[in-house]
Amino acid sequence: MTIKIKKILIPYDATPSSEKAVKKIFPLIDKDCSKIIFLTCIHDKATFGFFKTKSDRKEMEQEKEKNKKYHERLKKEADKLGIQASSKIIKSDLESKSIIEFAKDQNVDLIVMSKSKIGTHAERLYYNSTVDAVFKKAPCPFLYIP
Repeated sequence: MTIKIKKILIPYDATPSSEKAVKKIFPLIDKDCSKIIFLTCIHDKATFGFFKTKSDRKEMEQEKEKNKKYHERLKKEADKLGIQASSKIIKSDLESKSIIEFAKDQNVDLIVMSKSKIGTHAERLYYNSTVDAVFKKAPCPFLYIP
């Protein structure tokens, strides 16, 4: 019995850990039936007023443009390997919630993530990882890349 994984979601934030997740999953993909979706959540910073300032909007747009370049590179790498890929950049106030909602909305079959190393004991105790939060509430199977 084989499992058909049609849609694979890779939350991508251009960190070494998200790069590792991409590199490790590429060889495992069934090129004939699987599609990768790269998702970047741009943190929507809270403001003290009721509206965003011009500099807030400019910073958000710069972040979006930077991430578009990352996504284009990832899609080219996937294309070279014969893997169908798409990408989405969204604003988010809580990345884990946005990833989970996106996975539900898109009927994703697998979420693939890796997380950065946490240094001190105190960080391990109090660090609320996006990866951990997604793992706990994922609407589909979750693959953690150590």
